[in-house]
Amino acid sequence: MKKNTLSALLCAGSLSVLGLPSAVAESVAVEGDSVFILDNSVAGSQIVVKNFTSGAPDSCLTDASLNLLGLGADTTATDIMIKNATAVITTYNNTSLITDVKLVNVANCVTNQTIPVKECITTVNNGLLTIPCVQYNGEILSVVLEQRGNSMNWELKSSPILNDTFKGYKADDDND
Repeated sequence: MKKNTLSALLCAGSLSVLGLPSAVAESVAVEGDSVFILDNSVAGSQIVVKNFTSGAPDSCLTDASLNLLGLGADTTATDIMIKNATAVITTYNNTSLITDVKLVNVANCVTNQTIPVKECITTVNNGLLTIPCVQYNGEILSVVLEQRGNSMNWELKSSPILNDTFKGYKADDDND
C-alpha cells in the first residue's frame, strides 16, 4: 500500500515539475430535471444549468444574473449542493484561507413533473371516463373515454394525442 502511495506522489510531482496541467472537474449537483455545474473559468465563478435529460443549456438563472456568484479574484467556488430550491455553494479564499458559503435561490431551475394525487384520480361521470396522468411520449396527459351504450366498452372521446396520433385517420382504415 505504501509503495502505491509513494508511486502516485512521485508521478504527480513529476507532472508538476514538467509543467503539465492537471485536469480538475468542476463540482456538479443534480436536482429534479436540472444539472447545476460550478464554473470557475469565469472571473468571480458562475453556475451553469443544463437539462438532465438532453444536456441542453437552461437560462433559468442567467436571465436574472443569479448565475454569477461575484466572488473576489482570490476566492473560488469549491462545491455545490441543492436543498429546498437553494444552491448551497462552498467557497475558499486563497489569501485568508477561509472557507465560507454562498446561497443562491434556484427555484426557477428546479423542475419536476410531480402531480398531486388529487389530480390523478380517475372519475366516471355521465358516461364519461376521465383518466388523468397518462404518460405519452414523455408528457403527462388526460384522456376522456365515452361509454358505448350500456356496455362496459369505452371509446376515446378526447385527448391531446388525438391531434398527432389520429390525424388523417378515417373509419375505413380500421381494416389496416
